[in-house]
Amino acid sequence: MLAWIEELSWIENAGIAALWSAALVRAPQAVRHREQRPLWFAVVMIALAMSMHLEPVTAVLSRMVPGAHWVDLTTHLFSIVDAAAVLWFIHGAAGRRRRTGVLFGTAAAVMVALVLLDVLGPAHARNQIAPSRATPSVPDAYWWVFFAFHLTADTVCGIVCWSHGRHGTPRLLRYGLRLFGSGILLATVLWSLKLVYLYTRSPVFAPLFSPVTGVEAVCMALGVALPVFARIRTHVQYRRSYHGLERLWQDLTTHTPDVVLRPANRIGAVAVPLQLRLYRRVIEIRDAMIVLRNYIPPATLESIRRGVHGQSLPAHLVDAHITASWLTAALRNKHEGRKPHAQTANLTGPGDQDGPSARSLTHEIDHLLLVAAAYHATTTAPPRAGD
Repeated sequence: MLAWIEELSWIENAGIAALWSAALVRAPQAVRHREQRPLWFAVVMIALAMSMHLEPVTAVLSRMVPGAHWVDLTTHLFSIVDAAAVLWFIHGAAGRRRRTGVLFGTAAAVMVALVLLDVLGPAHARNQIAPSRATPSVPDAYWWVFFAFHLTADTVCGIVCWSHGRHGTPRLLRYGLRLFGSGILLATVLWSLKLVYLYTRSPVFAPLFSPVTGVEAVCMALGVALPVFARIRTHVQYRRSYHGLERLWQDLTTHTPDVVLRPANRIGAVAVPLQLRLYRRVIEIRDAMIVLRNYIPPATLESIRRGVHGQSLPAHLVDAHITASWLTAALRNKHEGRKPHAQTANLTGPGDQDGPSARSLTHEIDHLLLVAAAYHATTTAPPRAGD
């Protein structure tokens, strides 16, 4: 059983790597937004403290610093700072009073106590819980102070995250807080295990430290990086929608070039944010539809409506197919040189009188994507007998 648990040590390395990755992807936000810096700083401190616990890192630092126990002590001091920073940030994010002076004053007092207990204790090679009480090490009081602070700070953080991440909180923030809070609560499990190990010195508990640390790091990394994943998903959706409207936009603007806000320019388009390009494409399609509706006679429009209603289409697709059909007819009429006639009917979909700005961009895009799909089906379908 112990051998199987020891094989899970890779989870710790993966979790720490994930935490560093989360810190890296959130760095630009921390630079731009002052309110994001405490969280980013705390994540970096957590990742740094966890990394310094890894044996390869400790071995390298031990060659640079006289006395490996100084490396251990520094790691512990870092972890006190990051626990205080996380607690401070979480209280602020939850809209609670931070009590900055009390929090960091307590953290400073704990750090001073750890240094004094280390210096005044017996000579020792490492600041680790020795498997045997006969092995010289820091006094047990060192660990009681260290674990008590972490248990208190992490338990409060986890409870605040989960209590604030209830319904009513924006979904992205709610999930992020719950994931981060789960990681913090797993840290309390880790400190509890270490307290039991300190009391019993049983070899059963030590192998659990590494995998619990790894899962803790993964949960915190996911909670921190969740907004980045959401932005990536939104970007992918915008890009898919942008290309989904490509053919419809191309055909409409080819016949109504005046509606294009500016000539197509690949170099200039790259510099424009994708969301703005998509919004502009929606506006240009709408403007083109307003121009083209003057090329569809009322009799033809009524015939199109009867034909679409006779196809037994799902209710949410009827309007899109009517729009696609009259667009196809209007483009053909304009291409054949027929003269336009003023059209007062609303042919560009529900809510057109207010334009895209009056409705959410998402709903506007969804409607036009349905029109684009119907238009593609209309223009690629083989002609029916008698057409």
